[in-house]
Amino acid sequence: MSCVLFVLRRSLLCLTVVFVFSGVASSQLDSNYKLGAGDKIKILVFEEPDMSFELTVDNAGIISYPYLGEIKIKGKSTSELENELTKGLKGRVLVKPNIAVSVVEYRPFSIGGEVRNPGNYPFEPNLTLRKAINLAGGVTEWSNGKRFKIDREQKQDDDLLSLDSSVFPGDVVTVLPRGF
Repeated sequence: MSCVLFVLRRSLLCLTVVFVFSGVASSQLDSNYKLGAGDKIKILVFEEPDMSFELTVDNAGIISYPYLGEIKIKGKSTSELENELTKGLKGRVLVKPNIAVSVVEYRPFSIGGEVRNPGNYPFEPNLTLRKAINLAGGVTEWSNGKRFKIDREQKQDDDLLSLDSSVFPGDVVTVLPRGF
């Protein structure tokens, strides 16, 4: 009997560790992540379910929150948006608002060039060039799978890219043809 309890406790501990660390990459991305067009966010106002919403950021980088109107959020982190919403609701609508903002669905990334199925794909945490290329059906016969370019909102990144390089929401990945 004690052996069974030991195994159960050990299994529970392992599952807990897996559960906790499965969100680490996502939460690290969330804390540094800047919101942009196409992101779907959840605004949770604790103890006020009628004030909690899931909203998609429009092409101009704006959300429409029913109690505050249009809010430009492009380039802001979730914690910056939490602070802005708290300031906007405090005193006018709620005495002491307690708000959490999270990303429900990241904006897609785009992949083109020498891949079999170019297009937009949903972003997933820990996405690499290798996985992005696989999502797009692999490279064509015109590519050797070693030349890439990534256009990011902040800058263009085409130096020292490898198949293990990270891809982020909103990135535009181009798989280049092999050099002759």
